[in-house]
Amino acid sequence: MKVVVIGSSNIDMVAQVNHLPAPGETVGNASFMQSLGGKGANQAVAAARLGGSVTFVTSLGNDMYANILKKHFKKEGITTDYIIDDANHPTGTALIFVADSGENCIAVAPGANYSLLPGAITHFSKVVAEADIIVMQAEIPYETIKSIALSAKQKGKKVLFNPAPACLIDEQLMKAIDILVVNKVEASFISGIDYTSNNLEEIAEALIKKGAHNVVITLGSQGVYMKNKTETIQLPGYKVNAIDTIAAGDTFCGALAVMCAQKGIDIETLAFANAAAAIAVTRSGAQPSIPTLDEVNHFILEKELALSPNI
Repeated sequence: MKVVVIGSSNIDMVAQVNHLPAPGETVGNASFMQSLGGKGANQAVAAARLGGSVTFVTSLGNDMYANILKKHFKKEGITTDYIIDDANHPTGTALIFVADSGENCIAVAPGANYSLLPGAITHFSKVVAEADIIVMQAEIPYETIKSIALSAKQKGKKVLFNPAPACLIDEQLMKAIDILVVNKVEASFISGIDYTSNNLEEIAEALIKKGAHNVVITLGSQGVYMKNKTETIQLPGYKVNAIDTIAAGDTFCGALAVMCAQKGIDIETLAFANAAAAIAVTRSGAQPSIPTLDEVNHFILEKELALSPNI
């Protein structure tokens, strides 16, 4: 289960507030937390905690956070041999508001993440060739994502792309994507179809026509929807007490990558990723919220037992 994650690393500055501020509004009495994040880093940590053999390719800046992040990744069992040091920019930073309801809004200063350019690909082509699956997000330059996806596809590797923040995807890149993971907003933006509560099939079909092989649409507390040319699966969400949704999508992607490195997409694969994300929303922070493999397996077993008839 060799998972290669190529993407962003950030330092998250999080303010917990009773409600998200409106434009021009100052919300006081916030609690502050600093944690390690970035969609790439979150997905790498998730994949590692959930049983994958993970190599993380990222770019870190000219500050104290670079060494902190490297030590952290190594502690998580992640291979860091392909991390790039950017002497000219700071490590990426995310400024995050989290409301008591669990909703959040985020502003990201990419910093060194935008130094992960196509010219660097030659330095880690070997690890891509040895991977079972390549995982990317949209917090690094688009041209890098496309170059890696096309190269990976030529080598017969699975490519999971999570276009977050939402970005338009050209036909050539779309055809190189085995697993496109999007939330409702991203799915609507990329497909060009406004989301309503009953048009998931229309949106997924539009994305498949654009070239994606498997379209996975995450629906938050409502679960997940998956469609390809031969199958459609929709699973409800697990009922949990959500307090922070920051890394739920990244946890889902990391979990899905580990399962897809072993097999194709099926109900078991989606249920596992769904469960991992459900646990994540019950905890604060990005990477601190990501569960382990044992926690997810225990969670699924508990839910199955709760649904079993008493004998």
